[in-house]
Amino acid sequence: MKLDREMEMLLDEIPLLHHGDLLGCGETAAGVADGADADFDFSYLIQELGEMGFVDDEDEDEDENGDFSSFLYPRKASSSPTSNLHFMDAENFVASRPFSTDRRREMSLFDPFPFSSTCFDAAATEDWDFQAAPAVRSRPCKTSRPRKATSPKKAGAAAKPSKYESLVGLRGYMYHVAKDQHGCRFLQQRLDDGKREVDFIFNGVARHAVDLMVNPFGNYLMQKLLAVCHEEQRMGIVLTLTKEPLVLVRISLNVHGTRAVQKLIESLRTKEEIQLVVAALRPGFLELIKDPNGNHVVQKCLQSFGADDNKPIFDAAAIYCLDIGMQCHGCCVLQRCIARSTSEHKERLVAAIARNGFELAQDAYGNYVVQYVIELKVAAANASLAQQFEGKYVQLSMQKFSSNVVEKCLKVFKDADKANIILELLAAPHFERLLQHPYANYVVYAALQNSKGALHSALTNAMRPHVELLRTSPYCKRIYSRALLKK
Repeated sequence: MKLDREMEMLLDEIPLLHHGDLLGCGETAAGVADGADADFDFSYLIQELGEMGFVDDEDEDEDENGDFSSFLYPRKASSSPTSNLHFMDAENFVASRPFSTDRRREMSLFDPFPFSSTCFDAAATEDWDFQAAPAVRSRPCKTSRPRKATSPKKAGAAAKPSKYESLVGLRGYMYHVAKDQHGCRFLQQRLDDGKREVDFIFNGVARHAVDLMVNPFGNYLMQKLLAVCHEEQRMGIVLTLTKEPLVLVRISLNVHGTRAVQKLIESLRTKEEIQLVVAALRPGFLELIKDPNGNHVVQKCLQSFGADDNKPIFDAAAIYCLDIGMQCHGCCVLQRCIARSTSEHKERLVAAIARNGFELAQDAYGNYVVQYVIELKVAAANASLAQQFEGKYVQLSMQKFSSNVVEKCLKVFKDADKANIILELLAAPHFERLLQHPYANYVVYAALQNSKGALHSALTNAMRPHVELLRTSPYCKRIYSRALLKK
């Protein structure tokens, strides 16, 4: 009986398979250790291999299938005692190719391998060494504190490239991209690339201008788009914003929209654009002026447009000056209206404020508007204020806000009007109360500073009987410090 090359390969594998009981021989190496007979009868093994078609014998037929299916799927081991083969001493019968102990790992029957005679022939010819790839050695676990894991957000940002790489892929999604923080930034950068990119982005977002201008991120894109688009495109945005009533007012009242509307106002160039924007804002002027966001839009109109274009604002300010002037934001807008108006618009506005001077002078914010008007030294306005204040200077001097107005009157009014104020103070039933009053003492001090001659002497003479009071009272120290009183 002669062994062919396939037999050699099989026998080479036998020493490696003694732990796996691959052929189903029953006992393992443990059986040998327990005292089992180690002398094997290999005739049964040879018979089994012959039945599987691995014995080259003239009297033996090949396997019916002519392949190695019997080798891959061996029969179940017989229960006969003679079938219990132990491979612990398999090296005693390996004759042709001794087992190489220096190999990392020999080829196993469980490894995928194309079992063909051609392959085996080539292996024998070229003296292949069937070895699997060396196993990767696992790194031993360190006892030190484990490294801090990278947050999923940072890991994703580092591994994932930016999803915004070109404008072409954003067609139809420009509106949604503009509302994203990174998308908005990407689109703003593309606006710097030239007219083609500006036109492409404009076509994608212009019809959504209303929503984008109040968006936390989209408003920045709209601001930059308004700065780089041409006149026709800007007019298209203006028409979109002014198409429906009060839409532009609502945007201006928004914390994000107010910035975009201010940029829109700065970018307007033609008369038609300005008229459309002013007309759209006009129904909400009163609300805008008094709003913490909207008042900046009105002030931007006053700063960017001419007096004729701002006429609707001046008219609204004159009509509602009392309401506007007594509000924290409105008093600032009212002063800005006076500063930007000219000729008849200014005269009308100043006259309207002067007519309401007495109410405004006593208000926490309105008193600043009255002081601003007094400093303009408009004769008609100051005369109107002096007439309203006459006989009430003592009352006004003892109030926190209106006392500032009386001080301003003593500094700006004509001498005749100043004299009327001082005489009214001197005629007070209890003049000493004015000296030690927390607000009126400032008025008396201003009277000392802005009087001269007989009027000034009358003031000092009225104070001398109260010198001891002036020395001790905390509110009279400023008055007593005057050099004239020390004499």
